Amino acid sequence: MSAFQKILCPVDFSATSGHAFVFAAAIAQQFGAELILLHVIEEVPLLTAYGGVPALDASGEVEKFARAEMARLAAGATPGVNIRTEIARGKCHTAVLLFAKANGVDLIVIGKHGRSHLDYFLFGSVTERVIRRAACPVIVVPHPDRAKEN
Repeated sequence: MSAFQKILCPVDFSATSGHAFVFAAAIAQQFGAELILLHVIEEVPLLTAYGGVPALDASGEVEKFARAEMARLAAGATPGVNIRTEIARGKCHTAVLLFAKANGVDLIVIGKHGRSHLDYFLFGSVTERVIRRAACPVIVVPHPDRAKEN
C-alpha cells in the first residue's frame, strides 16, 4: 500500500469540520501529502412570491466568506503542511465525490455532525453518502462533544 499523496477535507466551517481538519492536517503532515480543503456552496433556489428571478444574488459574498474562512483554517495548520483550498458548487455529497475522483484523492477526512434521528430521516447525511459512494478510504471524525462522551 502506498502512502497518501492527496487528502481531501470537506469543510463547512462548523466545529465538527474544524475538528476533522485537525485530523486531516496531522495525517497530511505524517505522509507529506497535499491537503485539499473543499467548501461546497449549495445552490438553493430562492422562491419569490411572483415566481420571478430574485434580484438578490449573494453567491459572490458567500464565496468571498468561504475563501476567507479556508485561508484562516490553513493559516492555523501545523507549519510544513501543503494546503490547497478549493470551492465547488452543487449538492454537497455529489460535489465532494466528483472532486475526489477528478483530482485523484487518496483519502477523504470528513466530519460527522451527529444530527437527530428525525433530521437524518428527513435530510440524510452528507457523510454517509460520501462513505457509501467514495472510491477511496474515508475517515469519519465525530463531533468534538460526541467524541468526549465515551
